[in-house]
Amino acid sequence: MPTLVRHAAVVVDPAVPASEWRLSDEGRAAARSLMLVGDAGAVTSPEPKAAETAALAGLEARVDERLREVARPWSDDYVTEVRRWFAGEELPGWERREDALERLHAALDGFTGVAVSHGLAISLYAGLSFDEWRMLPFPAVVRC
Repeated sequence: MPTLVRHAAVVVDPAVPASEWRLSDEGRAAARSLMLVGDAGAVTSPEPKAAETAALAGLEARVDERLREVARPWSDDYVTEVRRWFAGEELPGWERREDALERLHAALDGFTGVAVSHGLAISLYAGLSFDEWRMLPFPAVVRC
């Protein structure tokens, strides 16, 4: 099973798509302090916040498009929508849980290295609950 890493903290800018957000100063410092060993290889989401986390953690990670975050629109009530999504509700503009899980299984099943991705994607693949997702720090390491 892989070691899953949630990217470090970002600068949230509603005017910029979340898939283009960059790490904050605190996030860069936290990513540098990660102690990760990628002996079995490392992969990262293509999103800058994940790729930068991997690089600052000292991983030579190859990009895997399937590790991107769950597709969703901007929301001023994000946590409520995430709760509904975790409960299995299909939300307008949100990637279906089944579709996201299928792509994550295709990327990670049988992989034993380090995968740097995103909170919802990691939580879905690891079978975490909504409450466990809420408790994940930036960055977070989840060992499956």
